[in-house]
This record gives sequence, C-alpha cells and structure tokens, in this order.
Amino acid sequence: MELLSPSILVQMLLTGAMMGCIYGAVAMGFSLIFGVTKVVNFAHAGFVMWAMYGVLLVSQSGLMHPYLAAVIAVPLFYGLGYLMQYTVMARLGSMSEDMQIIYTFGLLLVLIYIAGFFFGPDVHYLPSSGESIEFGGVVLQSETVVASTLALVAVILLHVFLSRTWLGKAIRASADNRKGAVLIGLDVGRLSRVTMALSFALAALAGVMLMTITTLYPGRGMELALLAFVIVVLGGLQNVFASFFAGILIGIFEAVGTLIFSPSVAQLGIYAMIFIVLLVRPEGLGRLRRAK
Repeated sequence: MELLSPSILVQMLLTGAMMGCIYGAVAMGFSLIFGVTKVVNFAHAGFVMWAMYGVLLVSQSGLMHPYLAAVIAVPLFYGLGYLMQYTVMARLGSMSEDMQIIYTFGLLLVLIYIAGFFFGPDVHYLPSSGESIEFGGVVLQSETVVASTLALVAVILLHVFLSRTWLGKAIRASADNRKGAVLIGLDVGRLSRVTMALSFALAALAGVMLMTITTLYPGRGMELALLAFVIVVLGGLQNVFASFFAGILIGIFEAVGTLIFSPSVAQLGIYAMIFIVLLVRPEGLGRLRRAK
C-alpha cells in the first residue's frame, strides 16, 4: 500500500517526534511550576498563546525574524513570570487546590478573551520558507526541524541548570520537600518566583516555535492547555523531563494515528491511551522506574 510505504512511515514518525518535542516544551513549563508551587497553572498555555501573538506582530511588521524574536521574548517573559509570581500568583498559596484550579483556569479564559478582543477570531499564520530537508525519500519541513532542535536544546539546558547549578539544586530541593527546604534556610518564596520566571521563559520559547509551524487564533490557548495537561499527566505531574518525553510519545502517536486512520481517531486514541495508563500507573509514566 503506497500510503504506508517505508519512506512515508518514517517521515510521519520523524515529524511526529519533532512535533512531540515542541509539545513537550509547552508541557515542561506547566510541570516545572507544579513541581515547586504545587499549582496546576492552566494560564501557562495562555502565555504561550500570547508569545505566539507577539512573534506574529513583530514578524508581520518586518521588525525581525521569528527566531530573532526569541532573543527578546525569552528574557521579557522571564521578567514577566517573576513579576506575576510576586503579585498575582502569590495569592494562590492561601487557596484550596480546587480554588487554585478555578483561579488559573479563569486567568486562562481572560487571556483568551483579551486576545479575541484585540486580534479577533481570525486564523493567523506565518508563511513557510518552502525549504525542506530531504533524504531517502523522506521530506521534513525546515521550520519543524529548527523548532524541534530548539526544544531539544532547551531541555538540555534546563537539565544542566537543575542538576549542576546551586540554584537549580535548590529549586529541586524545594520541589521534593518544601518544608525541609524552609528548615535548611532556603528562600522558597524566591525559588517559586524564579521557577515561575523559568516557566514563562519556556512559554515564550514554545510560542516562538509554534508560531513558525502552526496557525494561531484565540482558541489555541485552550487547546494548548488541554494538550499540556494531558502530557503532564501522562509523564507524571512532578517530573519535568518525563513530560518532555511524554510529549514526544503523544506527537508520534498522533502522527501515526492520523496516517493510518484520521485526525479525529488519532485524538480519540490519545485520550484512550491516557485513560489506560492512568488505570495502570496513576502517577504517570515518569514514576515507572521508581515503582519497581
């Protein structure tokens, strides 16, 4: 069957894995902030969406290339995240878990409706360069290759930061045992602000990557929130890097399911897979090794 020829199958697997890298980058910021503050921050996807709109504006105005926009967007969002945790998000500590979810979900809706007010319901996209990488009958879009490479670089840098630097180790200590971190003198409030800032920086980078390969409209924020939540649940809520690899798994599953069946069936299969995984391993795939 021509549709399932080896080259087509390899192309779909690679494209799915690369899209999964980008999905994982979105989910990492979601998982990172939960690990330290224990807050399920649905608003994270809203800021990814707004980063996409920022890239769209500077690109369409001719101010700079989308990839150069990341140089400005990442530090800008880092500062915004620090400020958000210091002001708006700091209030979550005194709320119950259900109220925290309502609060962040409400903030996501605000971000979506503001985007709809300023930009309307129209679908926006950046024109493709038309360039591709070809080998052995496999054709990969250059924007997808660049975006997935940026995602891989981001996860490597984050791993080095969390495992090799004093601040990264302090963030991990606060995530593992918040009370213990307080007892040994760590400023958990500052660590929470830095963590939120890092998650916003990841949101900005994810927004840049997504804007170069996909369409944008206000409803994208809700779609990204659901996608990130599914990936984080699959990988394990407190395992940042498992979330990244869960994103790759989702991307591959989506690509193969779309190739063999249809996009709707692929989405149904993803949620069925999540349901089965949670029945067998409620803490997510990221805890498989620890559970043995």
